[in-house]
Amino acid sequence: MNAKKGHIQRRMPPPLIMAIERLLTGSIRDQVKDMIQTEDLVLEAMRDLVKDELKNYIRSRIDDNPELKADIKEAISYYFNAKAKTLYAELKASHAAARLGIALLPDELQGEVGNALVSLFEKELGNVLDRAL
Repeated sequence: MNAKKGHIQRRMPPPLIMAIERLLTGSIRDQVKDMIQTEDLVLEAMRDLVKDELKNYIRSRIDDNPELKADIKEAISYYFNAKAKTLYAELKASHAAARLGIALLPDELQGEVGNALVSLFEKELGNVLDRAL
């Protein structure tokens, strides 16, 4: 300890100096942030493991009960059929609306607009089929 102008000067140990430097430079903040992200990753992994265990438990319960399995298959079938019917109804409504729109146009524009709509529907249908398959 040196005396300098009436003050006692203490020498800080090197780890303390490094900690203060990290505080001042923000690298501790980055380390804490990295540690928290790692903790989030661990929590997310644990959630996934719990979900997988629950799924396995549910599957085993379904597989153990053939009647329940058949009921679930039937319900899923009804669900997808209902979705398909809804989609078909929407397509029919769109078709009818397009035909009405064309019918409201002057005669000289109906052919041109009709061809443009057919081309548009072909493109969109192609995109839907590409995504589905």
